[in-house]
Amino acid sequence: MPRVTFLHPEGKSGEVDVNTTLLDAAKALGFSLNNDCGGNASCTTCRVEVQLGHEQLSEIDFDEQDLLDREALSEPWHRLGCQARVLGDVVVRVPEAKWEAPNIAATEARGVDIR
Repeated sequence: MPRVTFLHPEGKSGEVDVNTTLLDAAKALGFSLNNDCGGNASCTTCRVEVQLGHEQLSEIDFDEQDLLDREALSEPWHRLGCQARVLGDVVVRVPEAKWEAPNIAATEARGVDIR
């Protein structure tokens, strides 16, 4: 079973079944991942920043990418917790607020200059 780690002051880590959404993984681990729309991919409150294991998540589909693009979250490490399905071990950072700026150090570690 894959291990999911939520980086957040109240984050959790644990094993979940393959093909579980990050939102459902959070619920199973007892972590409250925001989801104003109830997990219907119509808001971005469940967004996460993938720190490790991007390739261990399901492919991003058009609707998820469209919603992220509309919120100016087009970088490939942004995913919606209600849409991204776990295929293997993954570590995601959960912003403490919906509009929190991306973690610059982590972003630069990926070789991307956002300034």
